[in-house]
Amino acid sequence: MTATAVLSSRPRSITGNVMPAMRRGGLTLDLVRDEAGFYALRPYWDALVEQMATRTPFMRWDWMSLWWEECRRDAQLAIAVLRDAEGLPQAIAPLMLACEQEHARQHLVTLTFLGGFGDAHGERLDLIVPAGRENELTPQLCQVFKQLRDECDNVRLNHLPEESPNTRHILAALTESYTCAGILNRQTCRFIHLPASWEEYEVRHHSNWRNLMRRRRRAFASLPENHSTHAGERLPPTAAMAQLRQLHAMQWPEGVSSFTTDSSWRFHQRLAARWLPQERAVMPMLEADGRVIAALYGFIERDEFFQYQTGWDKSHAGMSPGKLVMRWAVEGSIQRKLRVHDMLPSDYEYKRQWCDGARWLLDLEAFNPASWRATVFHALRTVRRWLPHHTSTATTTPSHELQEAQEPALRPAA
Repeated sequence: MTATAVLSSRPRSITGNVMPAMRRGGLTLDLVRDEAGFYALRPYWDALVEQMATRTPFMRWDWMSLWWEECRRDAQLAIAVLRDAEGLPQAIAPLMLACEQEHARQHLVTLTFLGGFGDAHGERLDLIVPAGRENELTPQLCQVFKQLRDECDNVRLNHLPEESPNTRHILAALTESYTCAGILNRQTCRFIHLPASWEEYEVRHHSNWRNLMRRRRRAFASLPENHSTHAGERLPPTAAMAQLRQLHAMQWPEGVSSFTTDSSWRFHQRLAARWLPQERAVMPMLEADGRVIAALYGFIERDEFFQYQTGWDKSHAGMSPGKLVMRWAVEGSIQRKLRVHDMLPSDYEYKRQWCDGARWLLDLEAFNPASWRATVFHALRTVRRWLPHHTSTATTTPSHELQEAQEPALRPAA
């Protein structure tokens, strides 16, 4: 059964695209189901994101709207909005109904964050609630999970920051209206507490690390026509993105990274065209011999840099151009007086070497007790976990390349 067939076969609690409004404490909770209603939120979206405790580039209007236009496949909008008496949005739950494309989950209609999985999915997602008002607004916003229960088989909210003030309210709402609600995955997200200078950062590392990095820099400096630059300086953003795609593809000789799939690539081309000129996205690059040999692509939000994707020329592997462009990126974060350089999920050794801090992202899950699809899926997964000598075939990849294989056991909700 295709994703479209599964979605269309689910019972709808209402007819059309507008959910009956619910009024609580002077606020009205309504549900946006069509694109006209979605785009009508644009004037308010970023203003509310800027007030969040867990504000990230992945929650911005540009990211969410471009993801919807390029990557949504058969998803359906299900955005909950809390409005005041004048109809102005006070908080938003950016949600959608969709089917994941891999394995048995393709048969489940999942209520998830807008942009929560698929190509170019967001890395830190949350409900859009102003900081300090979570105890007041989030429980009301979370009523959407109960309202949409009859339309979904399960809820899966990926990459929710553990430290978010919304997390406990979401878990409470899922526990009330669904079964087996809890934390499916907990991923580490390593970052650098940025000092005032590169020299201060260097002294945090042992002498071997410092000496090796300096030798690599000297090797790069010995190359003809060497330049440390950024997209938009020597190369226009469009050409710089094309170079990044080519370099990134070199790391995937036997497959295709999700970063370079057609829909994801269109998304990032459009996003970079908007954000690189504004320096909301930056791309440090290394050039030598008249060509780009390494590039790193990331985003700035508030006082944090989010390192998203890299690529490097394997013919220069001896001097580790990937690590050199990371050095150039970290130095750029320091020069911009940012507070955090976040390397996003996945716990590779190089991240442990570069980073001195960690925070956690949660994948929350819950099942509709009335859904036979959810019951069968959960039962089969439970049996699989109890089978003897079962080992996972999953490989460790960056989170933006991750495909689900074996899932760890649920931990109970806090």
